[in-house]
Amino acid sequence: MSIFSDMRDGVVDWLVRTGWTEPAQSTILLVIVSLIVSSISGLVNRAIIDMEKLNNNTQEMQAHQKRKKKAMETADKKLWISVKRNEDRFTELQRSTMTTRMLPSLVTFGPIIFVFTTLRAAFQKPINVALNGDPTCSNSCGVIAVLPFRVSRSIPLIGNWFSPYVQDVALSVAGFGFWYFLSAVVVSSLLQRLFGINLTGMQSPLQGGTPQR
Repeated sequence: MSIFSDMRDGVVDWLVRTGWTEPAQSTILLVIVSLIVSSISGLVNRAIIDMEKLNNNTQEMQAHQKRKKKAMETADKKLWISVKRNEDRFTELQRSTMTTRMLPSLVTFGPIIFVFTTLRAAFQKPINVALNGDPTCSNSCGVIAVLPFRVSRSIPLIGNWFSPYVQDVALSVAGFGFWYFLSAVVVSSLLQRLFGINLTGMQSPLQGGTPQR
């Protein structure tokens, strides 16, 4: 743990010293980090997972689900018997697919946790917290971005992600959780469109399927 802590503290000190934790550099930093993390996750998925087999299994499971639903809706006994005969195969495919999807996480879990804990520690430094106009803040204490508008704290679920800006209460500030979530969603969508892949291991609609004749 000492080596981990020393590495984290070293990175945190460098980020703070070079100004990367201060808006607007902090917003750019999180976009870059989310791009790197998403790209690495996608590459690990491609390296570990047999995408063709996974897609075939997924299509087979979807077909089974459709047949099962049709059998229940139409009360077709022959179709229902056929579905029940394939139930064990369907269960095995579900188990196999779930295990396959978990494999990349075993590789990326440690590095991702290191990145998150390091960034969170860096953005909780006094220079970031001082930008927050609400001393009772929770998730938004370590300010990442200053928003050009006011976000009400009363909004359900996400209201605690924002606080008033200490220099202008007509504006709001966002913390680490919100900005990283926003960056990850945008970056992941762009990568999927650019490369025609789904970073969760599923086939992207942009890839298409086998042409029907």
